[in-house]
Amino acid sequence: QRQLLASGSSSMRGTLIVAVASSMLASRAGAALSGPRVIARPPSTVRQWSPMLMADRNEGASEGGAPIPALLERRIPFEQQAVVQLKEVQEGAFYDWAILSTPALLLRLGVVYVTFCGVGGWVATGTYDWPHDLFPILLAANMGGFATTLVFFLRIYTGWSFVSDRLREEVLDYEETGWADGFVAKKPEEVRARDQYLNEFQVKPVLAKLKPLVAATAVATIVSIGAFKTFGGTPDEQYTPEYLRVLSLDDKAAEAERSRGEKAGKPAYCFDRYYKAVAGGNMCK
Repeated sequence: QRQLLASGSSSMRGTLIVAVASSMLASRAGAALSGPRVIARPPSTVRQWSPMLMADRNEGASEGGAPIPALLERRIPFEQQAVVQLKEVQEGAFYDWAILSTPALLLRLGVVYVTFCGVGGWVATGTYDWPHDLFPILLAANMGGFATTLVFFLRIYTGWSFVSDRLREEVLDYEETGWADGFVAKKPEEVRARDQYLNEFQVKPVLAKLKPLVAATAVATIVSIGAFKTFGGTPDEQYTPEYLRVLSLDDKAAEAERSRGEKAGKPAYCFDRYYKAVAGGNMCK
């Protein structure tokens, strides 16, 4: 009996092993026929702007459709909110130059300088004799170009500085209609935190880039004014009593003036608009 029981249990174990192996082979064969197994994964999370940072496009989007930071205060005029004013300088004409790289900004300012140098040189030819007084004309053109560029640059800087102050301050002045009916309002805590963040990471880097450039332009303007005052001479000097006294005593100076008039083929007063108008200009054709 013991032998029969032992042989029966061993045969049952063998049958069980064969069944398990057959089941595994069948499952692998079915998987091979049905294609690769697809493992279900949770959908990937798409990063989006937080409602605390971005406004609804229908309630504060710019004309180009780009969203602006949210947390707009309903009681404050839309265009007077600091975050909206930031958007205006970022997209406004000439103000948007400030967010360009330094080489691109200098290139545009160089175009402004050259343009107004040409205008200043053209204006200077009405006071100085062209081309006899070429050096004073160049000095005057350089001074006009730098002075105009400085004013232009300061306008950009003050616009960004104004927005920085609006973002930084906790209590701001507002106007309802623009005529003596304004009010003072304190920013909510979340709006104040948002504005400080924007000022720290979007406005302050721009101001830090502009400050040394504005200072360099101011120094160049002062130097150009000093150079013009020192080396530009005196316009219409030949008509002053002091110069006429020199001509009466200095034969070389008198000869130089005579030769200049002979080369031009017209009287000396023709080189100045004022004295030409006083003399009538009949001999200046």
